[in-house]
Amino acid sequence: MTSTTVMTYDSLVADIINYSERTDADFVATIPTIISLAENSIAAELKALLQLNVVETNLAQLQSVLNKPARWRKTISMKINGEPILLRSQDYVAQMQTESANGKPLYYSDYDYSNWNFAPIPDQQYPVEIIYYSLVQPLDTTNQQNLFTATVPQLMLYACMYHAQIFLKALDKIAVWKSYYQDALASIKQEDATRRVDRNTTVQD
Repeated sequence: MTSTTVMTYDSLVADIINYSERTDADFVATIPTIISLAENSIAAELKALLQLNVVETNLAQLQSVLNKPARWRKTISMKINGEPILLRSQDYVAQMQTESANGKPLYYSDYDYSNWNFAPIPDQQYPVEIIYYSLVQPLDTTNQQNLFTATVPQLMLYACMYHAQIFLKALDKIAVWKSYYQDALASIKQEDATRRVDRNTTVQD
């Protein structure tokens, strides 16, 4: 694969077959799972600007629960009326809701995996800004490209090959592809870190 190659789902499947030198049906049938495992591995280890999203929405009057965006993974920060609000436990937020008068929300919690909860309960509509890390759109035959194939194709290939060797029980090759994957991951993290520095400041996570 050259630097000018555009990675797609189909080209990634072909690369996995070619690099593995395996065309048997059992292995080929497992490739979609291998790609999914690779995407999940990268998402778990790479918290980069590539995956950062900003959403602006509103909390309606008396609305204390807000749906998280599709493919939400981790909340970075939240503001109401341009002012930060604080993350607290669900028990804390629930207690605040019962003990405090309705007003501008000051706290939020993970109500469950798909929703946030706010306290105090809004006494009117409030604008909300949410910054969060997201999961990428998974690759498949109908979704040929995603954020990872477009921006870190080498990492996708190395992660896939690492998981492929695990499936094939190729013990002599697992460590090799794992090292390729980890080196590429470290380089991407370092590149991302440089984006967080200007002449005067370093952004703290």
